[in-house]
This record gives sequence, C-alpha cells and structure tokens, in this order.
Amino acid sequence: MKLVFFGSANFSLRIVQRIKDNFELLGVVIVKPKPKGRGLRIILPKIAQWAQDNRISVFAPEDPNGQEFISILSGLKPDLFVLSAYGHILSGELLKVPRLGGINIHPSLLPKYRGAAPIQRAIMAGEKKTGITIFFMDEKVDHGDIILMKELDIEPMDTSGSLSERLSLMASDLIVDVIKSIAQGSYSTFKQDEKAMSYAQKIRKEELIINWSDSTEKIFNLIRALSPNPGARTTFRDKELIIVEAMPGDKKTESGICHIENRNLYVGTRDGAIILKAVKPENRGIISGLDFINGFRIKEGEKVK
Repeated sequence: MKLVFFGSANFSLRIVQRIKDNFELLGVVIVKPKPKGRGLRIILPKIAQWAQDNRISVFAPEDPNGQEFISILSGLKPDLFVLSAYGHILSGELLKVPRLGGINIHPSLLPKYRGAAPIQRAIMAGEKKTGITIFFMDEKVDHGDIILMKELDIEPMDTSGSLSERLSLMASDLIVDVIKSIAQGSYSTFKQDEKAMSYAQKIRKEELIINWSDSTEKIFNLIRALSPNPGARTTFRDKELIIVEAMPGDKKTESGICHIENRNLYVGTRDGAIILKAVKPENRGIISGLDFINGFRIKEGEKVK
C-alpha cells in the first residue's frame, strides 16, 4: 500500500509514524507555514521535521486542490490518502487521485463535533465521552461513511492537551488494521446520523475570556478546554493573566474576588470558586498558584475581571 498523509498538527505525528512502520509512505502534506515572530521566520511543524529527518517528501501547497498539486500527487500513484488534523477540505477531484480514495481520522464520535475544534468543544460542553472516528472522505466537512468508531472516556481533570495525547495514541493503535482492511476489501461502512450532527467551530478570541459570573463548572471546563494552548484569560491589576491549570474549589465567594486559604488562591464564581493551580502573568513564564500569591503579594479581596 502506497500512502500520502495529510496533517499539520502534533496530534498527527504518532499516527504517521505508525503508518510509516507498516506501509510505503510517499509523502506528507502540511498546511503552508506562515512567517512568525519579529524575524518572520518559517518554522516547520514537528511532523514536517520528522518527515525530513526520515527522507520523506514534504509538500506545503498554498492550495491543495489546485491543478498543479493534483498533478504532482497523481504522478506518485498513491493507493490511499490518509488525513488527520490537516486544515483543508479536499476536493472531489483530488480525492479521485488515490486508487482507494481517502480516509480521515477525526477525534470525536461523528457526527458530533464535526469541524476544527472537536476536542476543545467536547470539554467545554462537559462531555463525558469522546472518541476516534475513521471514515471515507467526501467533499463535505467530516461527512463521509464511517469505517470504525471507538469511544474514550473524558477524565474529570483532562485538558485538551492530555485528551489529545490519549486520542492520538488510540488513533495510532487503530489505523494500521483499518488500512489493511481497506487494502484487502474486508471492511464495512455505515452512514452518519445527520440528526445527531453538531459543529465544533474554531475557537474565537472572545471565547478565551473568562466570565467570573458563570458557574464553577462552566469556567473549569473552559480552562481545561483551552489548556495548554491558547489558554483561558482574565485581567488582574489591568494586565492579562492566563489560567494554565485550575480545579473547582470548595469555597463560596463573590464572583471574581480573590480569597487566600491554606496556601491556595480561590477566585469566586457565580456558585462557588476556582482554585488557580498554575498561571502565566503577562510577559512572564508559567508559575504555580502559590508563587503567584507570594510573588505578586496578592491581597485578600482583590479582583480579577
């Protein structure tokens, strides 16, 4: 089996490594990187660095559905496309290039949480379960026929980072057998239930801001969903404060008001409090909640907003 892999996120790295160990990997397609920082440097994602280290061709087309790129991939004569956390929808013309079509590895129980941010949205919504769905791609977003679906419990303290790691590991364990079944023609599929569909849109900037008048559960889920990146934000002493790690507190105090007890910093919510376990003050590194109390000399009754 000759495969081309589409993926840019760290979530995909473990998966593509497993594919390379078992099949012929013709190339890795990433989203074209944008210049970053003061020097406007181009920094390749880890998956591209790994591919280069293993002498695997890396493609970064501006438009993967353009005729020029379709011609390039046609020349490789792949049997199958595999996509995971790529960032572009593949056109019907591009999906006709591989002999056996293309499959997508999506970190949700489709058709729930189609779209760009399924892991974050599931945690924000307080879901207790998620999973991996592997399906044949068509021209619609996360829409094709399902080959395999497997559930995974969302643990109470899971962040998007920890949950992504566990889902990536699950996907890497599943993908080899799925590809082998496609090669052998021994797989079966089933349709997605459109009545159960929900959409996991990209996280907007305004959603990063904590509203301390919300419930403890809603704020805690937001912090978990946005950790480690991009981070849930609040304002303290007129400067941005990113909450990296937190947990629900057993105290009741006024929304947004700081309370210090037993070396813990509580911030009040609508119905309780959140304990700040790790924070990132503006223009500083990540520090513990206790270091934040001591280093900033937090006073009882100070307000975050």
